[in-house]
Amino acid sequence: MNYSIQIDADNRIIRYKHSGIIIASDIESAWNDFLKLPEFTEQGYNLLSDYRNGKFHIMVDEISFIMEYMSAIENIIREKKQALIVDDPYSVAASMIFEKEVFDKTGFVIKVFSTKDSALKWLLHKP
Repeated sequence: MNYSIQIDADNRIIRYKHSGIIIASDIESAWNDFLKLPEFTEQGYNLLSDYRNGKFHIMVDEISFIMEYMSAIENIIREKKQALIVDDPYSVAASMIFEKEVFDKTGFVIKVFSTKDSALKWLLHKP
């Protein structure tokens, strides 16, 4: 696995970084790790997912599997936020399509960014 997970307690954020080729099972493994963290499951931490220097290699038929997975954990992710930092054109497009579908089905707010600063600003904004 080419990913790392760090807890940023000061900002109440789970920082996830993944590079290289990213397949659906990599995403599933990372989410299984998130679900083991009380900061994510019980304490309301949001996610900062940094996919710079990475490229999604997820087949169209795998999207429905990912959506089923997200729907199964809706009670944990509803009203949480995930900022995706993506710099590969295909990955940006795929992420933007995915963000609306996830919100519509689970209430999980995903937004795509090109820089870490803008992603953090959005995550830390309190309405």
